[in-house]
Amino acid sequence: MKYGYALLLIPLLTATAHAGYVDYRHEYYDDGRNYDRVYMSHRFATGFGVAVEAVSRSDDSQSNDALNNMESNSNEYTASYQFGWQNLVWQPGIAVEMGDNIAIYKPYIRVQYNLNDSWWTAFRYRFEYTRRNSDGKDDRMVYRPEAWLGYNINNWMFELNGIYKIADNEELYNNKKEDYEYNFRVAYKIGSWVPFVEVGNVSSGYNTATTSDRQTRYRMGLGYNF
Repeated sequence: MKYGYALLLIPLLTATAHAGYVDYRHEYYDDGRNYDRVYMSHRFATGFGVAVEAVSRSDDSQSNDALNNMESNSNEYTASYQFGWQNLVWQPGIAVEMGDNIAIYKPYIRVQYNLNDSWWTAFRYRFEYTRRNSDGKDDRMVYRPEAWLGYNINNWMFELNGIYKIADNEELYNNKKEDYEYNFRVAYKIGSWVPFVEVGNVSSGYNTATTSDRQTRYRMGLGYNF
């Protein structure tokens, strides 16, 4: 899955803060696929934020070779507004992902609660409408609740993310209209630089709708705050 984790690397943002962030991430799956992502975001003092993400991949003939014969996979554009209310940080927004013969519209609402200076938790509900332009392909709608639990100590940041997906007209995983995944992230802040690694459990990238196969997804990246 190509995901935009908009500003999650800075979980203790306030509604009045303004900040920019950029990162590069490499992603590897057990089945051999390799993806690379460049992500950039900025949130203004008004609370309005924008982000853009470009995802590329090693071509299908040698997908198990990192950075080999790279080709474009998708681009995602996000607009959101962040504000504080009732001791919570709210963020309504919409992302639009575009790839070959496909466009995915992703409106969402995210709410975060900072328990103290170290612990935080968040919930996001996102609706995904996939518009397919290929002949014989129906459009798809997926409902996607997800939750985070984060812990920051000194320069270390730890984050656990769980996602549940429900489709209304198409099987997603193991002959069911439901799917799920987990992701664990560790980051370390060095001045403005933030190297990070992630390990996730996701459904198989091939024949996902009809098998119960799952796999591990590995990510490694480097972010910069400005």
